[in-house]
Amino acid sequence: MLGFLQRRVLPFTVWLASMGTAAWLWHGLHVGSARGYVEGISYGIAAPQTGRIASIAVWPGQHVQAGQVIATLDDRAVVEELELLAMERRQVEAQLRAAASETSFRVGQNSREIEESVESAELARQQARADRSVRAAQLVELDAQVEAMRGLVDKRMADGRELAQLKVEHAALRKQLQVDDGIIRQLDSQATSARARRSGVPGDVTERAVEPLRAALEVIRGREALLAQHKEALSLRAPGAGEITSLHLRPGELAVEGAVVATIAGPAQASADGRPIVFVCASEEDAARIEVGEAVRLGPPEGGGQVLLAHVERLAPEVGQLPPRCWRDPRAPQWGRGVYVVTDEPVSLLPGQTFSIDFTGEPSPVPTKTPAPLPAAEPTPASPAPASTAAELAMPVPILVPAELRARSRFEPSAVVWWPGRERYLVASDDTGLSGPTEHRPWLFTMSTSGQVDPQPLVVEGLDALNDVESLALADDGGLYVLASQSRSRKGKRSSARQRFAYVELSAAGARATASVQLAALLDAAGPEILAGLGLPDTTQLDIEGLTPTAAGGLLLGLKGPLDPQHQAIVWHLRDPQRLLATGDLSEGGLAVWGRIPLTIVADGAAAPAGISDLLELPDGSLLVAATAAGTREPHVQDGALYHLPAGSATQAPLLVRTFAGLKPEGLSRSADGRSIIIVFDVGDATPQWMEQPWPAP
Repeated sequence: MLGFLQRRVLPFTVWLASMGTAAWLWHGLHVGSARGYVEGISYGIAAPQTGRIASIAVWPGQHVQAGQVIATLDDRAVVEELELLAMERRQVEAQLRAAASETSFRVGQNSREIEESVESAELARQQARADRSVRAAQLVELDAQVEAMRGLVDKRMADGRELAQLKVEHAALRKQLQVDDGIIRQLDSQATSARARRSGVPGDVTERAVEPLRAALEVIRGREALLAQHKEALSLRAPGAGEITSLHLRPGELAVEGAVVATIAGPAQASADGRPIVFVCASEEDAARIEVGEAVRLGPPEGGGQVLLAHVERLAPEVGQLPPRCWRDPRAPQWGRGVYVVTDEPVSLLPGQTFSIDFTGEPSPVPTKTPAPLPAAEPTPASPAPASTAAELAMPVPILVPAELRARSRFEPSAVVWWPGRERYLVASDDTGLSGPTEHRPWLFTMSTSGQVDPQPLVVEGLDALNDVESLALADDGGLYVLASQSRSRKGKRSSARQRFAYVELSAAGARATASVQLAALLDAAGPEILAGLGLPDTTQLDIEGLTPTAAGGLLLGLKGPLDPQHQAIVWHLRDPQRLLATGDLSEGGLAVWGRIPLTIVADGAAAPAGISDLLELPDGSLLVAATAAGTREPHVQDGALYHLPAGSATQAPLLVRTFAGLKPEGLSRSADGRSIIIVFDVGDATPQWMEQPWPAP
């Protein structure tokens, strides 16, 4: 009997237990359970150059935010060099003022001397002509006397000696007239030469005389800007939120270039309110059954313990290779679709912490913050990581452009503005459509708060084309001002679409242009006096890329080019844009110079004067200025910059907020919640980029 049980019953019992266990495991793996972990990131804060540690502002275990100062290097050498440069700049400025005064005095003195010589020559010539006129009249009278005397002598009624005397006087007077003619010709030549000297005096003598000093001053300002950036780089800041895990150097110690001063660890991703994101390893088949907003339970991988309630925040936009941590066999890569889960309540999770995830199949009571779709728009792909992640890191990230839109149009962001009516950012593109029959379509684009561009462009009814749109600004009534650059193309042409300044009504039905003028044409028709008052010799180099509403009323327009003779960017104030659009008259719009701003960027490795690529007036009346290289020749590489001009300081030098290595900031807007700044970048044919800049800037 025992042998029977061992041979027959026991194997069957083991087989049943094994199959039951396998079925239980299969059920757990396929009905709702999965594994996930908190993605972590660890990075070292390295010294950008060799220097002595001046201070350490944190301690191990401290939580820090993006942009927070971790340590500072000794900046005494930079400060001393900045002080020397400031003294050198003041010296050059004094020399410039003295040279301008001296040159102006000499020019005035020479001009007076030339004027006196011209007046003297003219007076002498007039006197000579008057004297000749008198002698010519005397000669005519003497001719008559000679003829009368000759008749009397012929009749023997007068003495011939009297006739001879008259002939002598006549010959002498004729000779004097010949001398007068020679003198008059000589005086004419002298007067002509004097007038030529007067007209040959250049009107820009003073500018030419001080030009070398101005150039030297620009070099000093460029060096000051570079040193200011250098000084800022000596403050080592956290690139993202996290916890200080270790400090490797102490104040007073020498840090060689590249030496790690501190190490920070933290979650690689976080939700909009800072809660860590759990990445779930899901196959393509499992992910297809998961819905955004689905309720989820997170528990310890071994079971038991505290269970956290969570929900699905988003799904990865594509199926791809999963991280190695998700592979069952480290030698066999697995493919799937990432699922991102966020806890319902704020909790503290460790980077790398593992969870067992149970998908309930029920909607979560916590609403998922997804942007409202556009009316009549087709479904869009899943959203990328929340924009707050980019804000915390304060670094540009890619804009997601759906393939459907890329097949219809180029997308090169040049301006951005928040549109409350649709909870979307409105984005302009340098070029729309594709080369050929669809080029320069009157399109704008809409983008979600997570950087996802909608597949359908926003058609601006009432316009036949838009080309090189560089500026957008919301009007007080909820409408939109659209401004093209007014610049000439690479072929030297300036089409009507490149001169567009329009007002667009925005509504739930879409967008319609109700007024439009060609601004460059109006400027050309205004005449040289009006252009000179606006700081322009002509409109050949005109390029307008900045536009912002102002609390003073109207709009501020920022010029990328031309710069003024002092290499400063010009800002105009358009007092009444609606009157300009209604009448087509610049004087009705009240266009005038608002201010001039000295801007500097690094282009091709050297400091260079910059123009305005966008403007944004903040609620406190201060002004943010995006700066890129000025002029028609684009540098190979440039580091665009963001400047801040405090309220009421239109004549002061702006403060440098930050630079963008190898990037051109093209558009500025306040974020949807108004607590940060949105910046879009022009990267040509590469993937477009954008970022949130925390404000006030760290």
